[in-house]
Amino acid sequence: MNTITTYENKGAGKTLSAFILTLLVWVLFSSQVLAQTYSGPLVITKGGTYTGNWESRDSEVAAVDVRTSEPVVILNSNIRGAGYLIKSWGHAVNITVKNSKGYGLTPTPWRDYKKPRRFLTVNNFKNVVVENCYMESTAGIYVGTRYEGDGSTNNTVKIRYNKAKNIDGRVYGSSEHSQFTQFNYRGNLPHAEIAWNEIINEPNRSLVEDNINLSNARGTSGSPIRIHNNYIQGAYPLPATETKYSGGGIIADSWYQDGMGDPASIATAYVKVYDNQTVNLGNYNYAIAGGNNIEVFNNRGVNSGLFDDGTRMNTHNVGLYGYDYYKKGATFNAVMRNNVTGVMSQGNLFDKNYFPDGLVKNENNPYVGGNVTKQQEKAEYTVWLAKLSTNGIVLGPNGSAPVTQPAPTEPTPTPTPTPTSPTTSIATSTTTGTGKITRELWGNVHGSSVSAVPVSTKPNSTTGLTIFEAPGGQGNNYGQRVRGYVTAPVSGQYTFWIAADDAAELYLSTSEDPAKKTKIAFSSTWTNAREWTKSANQQSAKIALEAGKRYYIEALHLQGGGGDNLAVGWQLPNGAMERPIAGNRLSEMGSAAPAPTLVSAPVATVTAAVGKITRELWGNVHGSSVSAVPVSTKPSSSTELTIFEAPGRQGNNYGQRVRGYVTAPVSGQYTFWIAADDAAELYLSTSEDPAKKTKIAFSSTWTNAREWTKSASQQSAKITLEAGKRYYIEALHLQGGGGDNLAVGWQLPNGAMERPIAGNRLSPIVELSASTAAALTTQDTNIQFEKVTAYPNPFRDVVTLDMGAEEIKLQEVVILNQTGKVVYKEESLKLDNNKLVLNLSGADLNSGLYFLKYTDSNGKSNTIKLIKE
Repeated sequence: MNTITTYENKGAGKTLSAFILTLLVWVLFSSQVLAQTYSGPLVITKGGTYTGNWESRDSEVAAVDVRTSEPVVILNSNIRGAGYLIKSWGHAVNITVKNSKGYGLTPTPWRDYKKPRRFLTVNNFKNVVVENCYMESTAGIYVGTRYEGDGSTNNTVKIRYNKAKNIDGRVYGSSEHSQFTQFNYRGNLPHAEIAWNEIINEPNRSLVEDNINLSNARGTSGSPIRIHNNYIQGAYPLPATETKYSGGGIIADSWYQDGMGDPASIATAYVKVYDNQTVNLGNYNYAIAGGNNIEVFNNRGVNSGLFDDGTRMNTHNVGLYGYDYYKKGATFNAVMRNNVTGVMSQGNLFDKNYFPDGLVKNENNPYVGGNVTKQQEKAEYTVWLAKLSTNGIVLGPNGSAPVTQPAPTEPTPTPTPTPTSPTTSIATSTTTGTGKITRELWGNVHGSSVSAVPVSTKPNSTTGLTIFEAPGGQGNNYGQRVRGYVTAPVSGQYTFWIAADDAAELYLSTSEDPAKKTKIAFSSTWTNAREWTKSANQQSAKIALEAGKRYYIEALHLQGGGGDNLAVGWQLPNGAMERPIAGNRLSEMGSAAPAPTLVSAPVATVTAAVGKITRELWGNVHGSSVSAVPVSTKPSSSTELTIFEAPGRQGNNYGQRVRGYVTAPVSGQYTFWIAADDAAELYLSTSEDPAKKTKIAFSSTWTNAREWTKSASQQSAKITLEAGKRYYIEALHLQGGGGDNLAVGWQLPNGAMERPIAGNRLSPIVELSASTAAALTTQDTNIQFEKVTAYPNPFRDVVTLDMGAEEIKLQEVVILNQTGKVVYKEESLKLDNNKLVLNLSGADLNSGLYFLKYTDSNGKSNTIKLIKE
């Protein structure tokens, strides 16, 4: 929205003559590329999946109007409109748009306010997903006014794997600010992502303001908004030869009007912008015009300042700019670093980087000298295509992509006159930990602080942990100390966190010497597992560490009654979170330190796997459960999938089995999900041996595609897997009539979701000989199922009590308040896939702490702490 007035000349109007001249382009466009049969506008009042072709030739009427808060999926559709293509106002919308195309038609006169041809416009929202879509001559995606989701990964915004051509803000007789994506909402939104999109705007065929604009939009400290791996080409005025232009690449903007409240609390905040490419933009490439806790790093901007015919653009240009445009004190803790730009400009005004007030830090942003040519711009697109291919991504409808992407990485780039490769590396250390850290346990410990833990006496037991997280469910009244060494992978500023139930303290030394330790964080009251931000003292200050150096680290923990947990995490200098700290950073007490060797190493690694999984199909199958699938007979066909999701629209009355091996990228606890129409079951083995498979999840009734949470049985318990190990996995599916789908997903130990599981984790089935199967009996990897848990926690209305691997017959389940009074009793104790779902919406519970108490048939009781939102 607002940018640098001094050289942008904000508010430049576009002439009516230019508008009339370009109407012919729209007419030709609409007659050539939209040879589909379209029905009139669609109004959606119920949740579900919708597929079709809809249009509105009236700018006042949306082509698709969503008027429900129930989940809506628009799939494999074509939509075109003279105004809004897809609109949802007045509802806390939950909408997913996938594999669909959108086209802007010639605008018609509008009443009262302008209605640009937004591909999607929403105001209040819970969840917005736009993936693998194509949009042309639209005004892009607008997300505002208020986030009303629950903060989960299923209530966020994902704009990924799309292709856009000619973002166009023209309306009848005028224009409106338009972007590929604009966030302009109130509320703190975790897990949001704008990634792997290709946006190409042509001069005189487009009218885009900022291609990506965050306007008073906020992530969270633990989950910033991530804008990464986007390719943006073109940002021009109309006509393109104009000298005045407000627009450009990617901007964090924080506008303010009197009466809005504290500027710092509403400004854009908690954002990371990295690994993007911008090419031939008028005005700016990357900008921070206000906001806090914003990082812009490892991006590229290459601008020749020329049109394709060789004539020069008349707008000024700048690589980077950052300052407090509104001067309201809302800009702090903002930095632009390690960005490479090469920019040609009309004249010498702001043709490199612009940081006038120092409130946005300018750190190591190399500028490419000499003349930037059109050939260099073309090379950037070649780089982009290579990046897509390397990552196995195909954009647009029916494309494919990994479901999750690695955390941001920050190299220290070397300036080069001709940027030609997106491959980045980071000065790091080959020195790693032994893979474990020492855990010491003392039983029968009573007290109110960690000082009660008798560390001067011999512990009852000493073990090793493969991640900086102690196991839960260990009982009451004990103390433990987890200590050893942590190795810094890179030099820079680190932040640490500790989470525990009940009390814990975290210490770090300036070396391997425990005598030099200092308390850097603590938790004086209980937290949920991995609840890092309940109190401010759980987080340390920033601490400078050196690459390859080992530091003594210690977490001291006292457990009283109720639940128990302990974990320590950190944030690396590049912003990547490891919460908990991974085993490859840790070493046990007394272990020798290997000699460090600094190398230039790849920033991210991918677990080796074949990249496919086997799919077997049987036709003419009838029945009511997956047992009807004739797996003992030869299938009608056998193919391979590049992601753990079977194709839909395969017809009726068939059965299929998708099976092979899944490789765990890291050691830790995984959760699996299955979604299917009609019925499906998911199995996992303790090794590569199918004979040792166990059913871990199932869906006994139909779900929508990738609808992971329709029933509790779709989700497995937490399962401990070992890094690098392959496990046999199998999904068995029966399709009756109507729609059909099948997908399997998982959550990694670090909390990242891959739903469906990506191809780089999968390998196709290999039929086992008798001797091979016998050999596998010695290779079990001891899958471990977590003990009883309750989720979500905190909760709103529904809680699932997951009994894990324990075979328990329940006698009673009650909810107690903090005084011990029973405020809810569950009458139905029937378990579904060893889970019990409690609907507490009618219990009239106030926000706060409660205790879920369950008693088995032997009279044994256990208690789990719950928090009501």
